[in-house]
Amino acid sequence: MNAQVLEQARSAYRTGDFAAAAQLFSAAKEGDQPWGEADHLRGNSLMRLGRYAEAAAAYAVALKDDAYGKKGALLTNQGKALVAAGDLASAVSSFSAATQDASYATPYKAYLGLGSALEKLGNLTEAGVAYRQAAIDGTNPAPAGALASLGDCFVALQRPEDAIESYRTALDFAGPRDDVSAINAGLGCAYAAASRFSDALDAFTAATADGVYQLTADQSAARDRAHDALSASAAMMPATDAFDTAVDPLDPLGQSGNFMPDPSDTGFFTLSEHEMVQQDRAEAKVRRKHRHLGLKIFITILLILVVAGGGLAFAYTRGFGFPTQQDTLTKLFEAASSDAATDEFLASGLDDSQRAVIVASIPKDATPTIEEPMEAGMSETKATVKVTLEQGGEMTYKVDFVREGLGWVVCSIASDFNVSGDVDASAGTDEPAAEPTDADAATDEAPAEDAAAADAPAAEDPTTEPAGEAAAQ
Repeated sequence: MNAQVLEQARSAYRTGDFAAAAQLFSAAKEGDQPWGEADHLRGNSLMRLGRYAEAAAAYAVALKDDAYGKKGALLTNQGKALVAAGDLASAVSSFSAATQDASYATPYKAYLGLGSALEKLGNLTEAGVAYRQAAIDGTNPAPAGALASLGDCFVALQRPEDAIESYRTALDFAGPRDDVSAINAGLGCAYAAASRFSDALDAFTAATADGVYQLTADQSAARDRAHDALSASAAMMPATDAFDTAVDPLDPLGQSGNFMPDPSDTGFFTLSEHEMVQQDRAEAKVRRKHRHLGLKIFITILLILVVAGGGLAFAYTRGFGFPTQQDTLTKLFEAASSDAATDEFLASGLDDSQRAVIVASIPKDATPTIEEPMEAGMSETKATVKVTLEQGGEMTYKVDFVREGLGWVVCSIASDFNVSGDVDASAGTDEPAAEPTDADAATDEAPAEDAAAADAPAAEDPTTEPAGEAAAQ
């Protein structure tokens, strides 16, 4: 293995030059011997270039290196490449084998790929089983997508009540990156199939409320069917005669369900005068006891909520969040050092190259500490960070955070050369300049079945098990 060429290949991979990376990873090998890391990253590069069949072959070569490991990730990547190349049957075999790797840290990715391939082949029951496994996998950070796909299978299997539960659970678990409109549209179809037409129209209304989501032909047909059914039901309802003599004048809306009671049905007409006085006193005592009790409880709760809300709003404007800036930065450094997924700690607006640059700039096994005071605002924070290196040196960074949801994520990291620090020049020299970052989370689009699709699936780096069904690992 040519170490110099291998490092050049890694550098090209980190900067997004996947054509050069694919060639260099191949050139770094000596002869035809398998080299797990090089073949793995070569497959990832070929996936980004849309050369799916070649990527699947590269993963197959990497699987021959028993010393390398990463079997589950390689098989999952191979399955996604085969799906994109149109070989669904072979993809099912790869995904199934990936689920059998007990060391695979994120098996939900294999189950998601398996479910999608089986669904395309028409094996809906088996696809539903795979989607269910993906949804209940504890390592899956976003189970809503798997639950929605399970709902699609139930609708196709004519099990609308099960589909309704799947979609509603998906809505409960939906996050910022989940397509809530699509889930509501699927729920509308399930309601329509279950003849719950009013609920179906409500779901379709929620799906199209943003003015962006467009119903598919099948979803539009289900909505029209629900609308027609409700219109026909309303037309068949008999009109009520305003002068119907059967209406109780003491209960014109019919809420009691009875007409004027017969004297024989109550003891009121048989009470003596003394008993009537005693009963009235008892009822008055109960009324005094409960007078305004509900109102007092409501006002107390309202005041508590107002005070708590005011405090939270003030904290929010002062830069407080959960997770805090320090927590996010610490976890980002830990993830980068252990080659774990880092996407949840980085701003969603960053592209692949920006994410790779940030991760590559983080020293291995370093400890970051934010120096106070920070320039914290409602949506942005600028901080000076003192980083203690593994061998005792220190570096100073400027880190920018942005708020996403209630917490903070990193949007940029830059070395502050204006601040002197005792930097150990030998720190980190025993490792490559930067391990390949997790490209799996760089894209949220699933690999297109057509090999010419513009959004080619990303592949999972050997250094990490990246999150997200859409990107190849």
